[in-house]
Amino acid sequence: MPHKVIVSDRAVNSFRRLLETVRSTSLVGAEDARVAVINRLRKLTVNSTGQSRKANFTNLEGEIRSAVAWNYRIYYLIEEKRIVILDMIIDNEN
Repeated sequence: MPHKVIVSDRAVNSFRRLLETVRSTSLVGAEDARVAVINRLRKLTVNSTGQSRKANFTNLEGEIRSAVAWNYRIYYLIEEKRIVILDMIIDNEN
C-alpha cells in the first residue's frame, strides 16, 4: 500500500529557495530540477527505502533516511502509513 507523503514547511521553503537559485541561471534547469524532485517524492510513496541511505541522526527518533534527486538530498522520516519530508539541501557529493 502506498505511503502518504507529507511535506514539512521547512522542506517546502528549502525547495522554493533551491529552485529560485537554479532559475536565476536557467529556466530549463529549474524545471528539470522541479520534475526530478517531484518524481523522487512519488517513488518514495511505493518504495520508501529504495535508492536511499539511512541518515545518522542520533538525537532524533524514528527511521530517517535520505535520497538524492537531481542535485538535492531529501531527508525524510518513515512512519507506518506516511513519509514526512523534513528538509532538502544541495548535495555536493553527486
